[in-house]
Amino acid sequence: MVLVPRPAGYWQTVGELGTLGLSFVIALVLGTVAGLWVDRTFATSPWGLMVGFFLGFAAAVLNVVRITRRALGPPQP
Repeated sequence: MVLVPRPAGYWQTVGELGTLGLSFVIALVLGTVAGLWVDRTFATSPWGLMVGFFLGFAAAVLNVVRITRRALGPPQP
């Protein structure tokens, strides 16, 4: 078996991309919980939940884009 050397920064890229799932879920959960809190505090059901969910989803997608660009972009000096 021949071992092929990994390019510089390989494990850093693997680590950054490994955080994608957790980052997505955390943003989604935080937005949903904030929306539920707004609904319970101000009796705005279901609008707080819906707005919180979609804001959390938008934040999750933005996190994925940022992490992916940073991980797969040009190498940092």
